Amino acid sequence: MPTFSLQLQKLIQPGYVVSGKFDGSHACLAAATPSGNILVHSPHRQPASNIEVEQSQGKLAWSGELAKLQIGKQVTALCTGHFGEDERDVLLVGTATHVLAYLIEDNADLFYKEMRDGVHSAVIGKLGWLSSQVAVIGGNCSVTVLDSQGTEIYWTVMGDLVTSVMVFDFDGDGCNELLAGTEDFEVRAQKEDSVLWEMKETAPVTALTPLPNRQFAYAVRNGTVGVYESNQRLWRVKSKHRVVAIRGFDVNGDGIAELVTGWSSGKVDARTAKTGDVIFRIQLNAGIAGVIDADYRRTGRSDLVILSATGELRGYASGSAVDTLEAGEIKRDLMLKKQALQLELQQRASITYQDSRLIIDISSSRGAVRLNFASGPGLLVYCAIVFAEGVFEGETLVSHPSKPRGELEIELKPPNNGPIDIHVKACVGPPGTDVFQVFEQTRQLPRFCMYEVTGHPENFSEDIQGYGVIADVAERAQRIILWLNQCFLLSEELEIPEEGPNAGSIELWLRGFRDNKIHCFRSTPTGKINIETEDAAFAGDIIQSLATYLGLRELSSEAKFPTEEQRMTEALERVKGLKEVESKLQAEVAGGLTQLKDLVIRLEDARILEDVENMKKRLVQLRSVNGDLIREHEIRMKSHGEFTAALKELNVGVQRASRLRVGRAAANAVSRCRSAIHAENPKALILAIRHG
Repeated sequence: MPTFSLQLQKLIQPGYVVSGKFDGSHACLAAATPSGNILVHSPHRQPASNIEVEQSQGKLAWSGELAKLQIGKQVTALCTGHFGEDERDVLLVGTATHVLAYLIEDNADLFYKEMRDGVHSAVIGKLGWLSSQVAVIGGNCSVTVLDSQGTEIYWTVMGDLVTSVMVFDFDGDGCNELLAGTEDFEVRAQKEDSVLWEMKETAPVTALTPLPNRQFAYAVRNGTVGVYESNQRLWRVKSKHRVVAIRGFDVNGDGIAELVTGWSSGKVDARTAKTGDVIFRIQLNAGIAGVIDADYRRTGRSDLVILSATGELRGYASGSAVDTLEAGEIKRDLMLKKQALQLELQQRASITYQDSRLIIDISSSRGAVRLNFASGPGLLVYCAIVFAEGVFEGETLVSHPSKPRGELEIELKPPNNGPIDIHVKACVGPPGTDVFQVFEQTRQLPRFCMYEVTGHPENFSEDIQGYGVIADVAERAQRIILWLNQCFLLSEELEIPEEGPNAGSIELWLRGFRDNKIHCFRSTPTGKINIETEDAAFAGDIIQSLATYLGLRELSSEAKFPTEEQRMTEALERVKGLKEVESKLQAEVAGGLTQLKDLVIRLEDARILEDVENMKKRLVQLRSVNGDLIREHEIRMKSHGEFTAALKELNVGVQRASRLRVGRAAANAVSRCRSAIHAENPKALILAIRHG
């Protein structure tokens, strides 16, 4: 049973619910509404007067315990936190173009700043390499850090739209790192200029939340929620419903926080962080809008506060929110488990196939990775189930041939370069049987399994031999060979020639299955590598993988990718042109608004004078001006969309340039590229891409 329950009678935008102590002592709730406003609920607020609605000079208008903060735009991010020694929490509101830091108690802006990359996620916290509390803003392929005055003090590039950010001690050194989840399925942990860890999920990462013992939880758009302990995933579950909110809270009162998840179906469940077992579950009548922990009753202990999309508010105290099963339900569950185990024992006892075995081989040919099954003599493969994250739609493929046979082949086409764990189950048995022996195996696909080794191609263009990246890793060729054997799917292990003119050197020609392009990897006996390719993304993946394997913290390089350079300079020109168009459109809108205000005043004068003819004339003029403003707004929205797309293209290019280096060299490449973009200098941008 809930500890308290009330109805706000307001529609709430799912995913945008936070809590904060805006006066420094009392917990309040803030939530975004679909109409572009922020609703603030303060259950312990004392009204300033007996007037039901308190008027204010600021943006905030109170009505009893509720207040409405008018934003005027769709809210895209919402968080709370405090800066410096001030114990009062600040409400941070993000939109597609601006970020607002608002002091609820003072009813005034702390700062209001235009964000060129937009605001798609935000958090206030302390990063280990900075001296004070900051606001971390996730934007369009970028993360920006602002101080308490709204001044930018740090900026870094990401691979796609940043949908979630978190401040968290990832490596256990006592200082917080930056964790970010992006639209391209990636979770990244970063300390200043160094990337500590990267992981690809199966869908865009929509939420991150810290848990005790260096654990953190994540949610992705396809209904998956899970927990990592540092860089190791402990568990994950998937639902057909969308995850709206995740939060750590001690549900059962044992002193350890569980993971509480709010779903779009209206369900809220709590799972143990270590195993994912469900210990608490409730169902609301509407979808969940947010889950927070706050001392809402002023007892000195936080409650689990749940808000639905229709405004229903419930609170549960720690230790009182655990479902207890009746004795009959426990007995029924145990009987079901007993029956399942007995059935499994009967099936295992009936399977006595001689020479029963299953051989699974992984190879690459004909444009894909091939998973080959071969059963023992006299046995057939009836069915194979392959589970692989991000490879299949739905993550699982079931191959059930109409005519069972002794061999079965399944085609795999991973979309990204990264190691992938595959879990295989195969049903094997003699002809005509209805009882099968199930074989289970786990394998890992190498990071670059979608590239096959080929000889020197005859049609390889001489024009692109100077393209690619050159770096000096200063490492023995034996270690580079070990890395190649580990990261590529090879029919036989590579060896270093010990004699002849190429002694100690490595030359490996590759063909990509995704685009059929040719790449060449070369290494000298002194550890100087040369990656000849037109694909800057592939070259960056190679550099990052090799640097991680060799434990390199710093690596500079020289790069030449004419196609990438041309794409970046064209995007820069588009940004420049769209900024000029935006300035003209703003001037036209300002003129239209002035004309609109003048017509409204003249219309009001005609109404007071009861001049019907003049009123009709002004109304016609108003309709015409309003129509012009609507058309100009549509043009501005289209222009803004093109501007955002061009900025994203630039930021993606900056990230590719940074991934060709490691450590300080990567940070310098980002800084120089960004300076060139701000200065609208294409020559400086090309030099930054090439030399870092």
